[in-house]
Amino acid sequence: MAPKRKPQNNSTHKAIKGLLVIFSVFIMVWGYLFLFPRDIPNGSYKLVVARGDSLSKVARKLDNANVIPNAKLMIAMARVMGKDRKITAGMYLFNKPMSIFDMIERLSSGKPDEISFTILEGWNFTQLRKALYAESQIAHYTESMSDAQIRSALKITNPRVEGLFYPDTYFVAPSQSDIEILQIANKKLQIQLAKVWQARNESNTSYKNSYELLTMASLIQKETSESQDMVMVSTVFNNRLRINMRLQDDPAVFYGLGNKANITRADFAIDTPYNTYLHSGLPPTPICIPSANALNAAANPTSDRQILYFVAIGNGKTKFSQTYSEHTQAVNKYLKSK
Repeated sequence: MAPKRKPQNNSTHKAIKGLLVIFSVFIMVWGYLFLFPRDIPNGSYKLVVARGDSLSKVARKLDNANVIPNAKLMIAMARVMGKDRKITAGMYLFNKPMSIFDMIERLSSGKPDEISFTILEGWNFTQLRKALYAESQIAHYTESMSDAQIRSALKITNPRVEGLFYPDTYFVAPSQSDIEILQIANKKLQIQLAKVWQARNESNTSYKNSYELLTMASLIQKETSESQDMVMVSTVFNNRLRINMRLQDDPAVFYGLGNKANITRADFAIDTPYNTYLHSGLPPTPICIPSANALNAAANPTSDRQILYFVAIGNGKTKFSQTYSEHTQAVNKYLKSK
């Protein structure tokens, strides 16, 4: 007599079927969210990926703009695809329905619609050139050119190219070159400088031309990053120029010495055109790229004709004084507090 079969466990079968249904729905929803193209809000969206931006930051931008349904989903899928660390900086224009999969592929393709290049305030031209060399997505023509050759190519009539580029983030096509970026930045500097020059306070300044204002702005830029203090530094320097008092600006001296490390007091006796301890007036050229705040400060010092001294006292703060005695006290107080 054959053994009786045990009746199948209906509850187990139902549980398995239920799990299969849930799993199928999960896969369908996941596939829909990940693979199904979504319309772009308002027809198009411009995404700017800055150098160093993480995928998390980019995904949050897209989520906040309602371009993707969920930032965490995009991050998770990029990790599964092995592309979470492969996004390329630049500007991307999304103007047709796209899925999250398509966007991840696009961002990791290394082919943005435009690339971004940032020129920082306070840079000198050597630093700017190094940053251009490091940008792998543009054509490089200036690498073998001298500063003088670049000046000639840009048709700059000033004695040097130092300070003649506006600090900003520029978006250019990947096919464009380093010289074209310099042309764009130089053109923007000319436009902004002309505006500042026209709006300058003539009663409190004595610049012969806008190039002198630019040079002053570069000195101010190197002295402080605080916009309020920039105006006061401008006031001190313009007061000194008015009475033919030497500027005694340390950053200008450093620039004249090639910005070498470990400056000593003896170095301040070295005669260069930028040694404002030895020579009266402004140095012959700017010493860095000034910010918009520095340009405006150079153009608009206060009407206070008494202050002639200042010293950095730490924490980004500056102490201004009218007399050398007051200045010496401020210096000594700062040194004791260190």
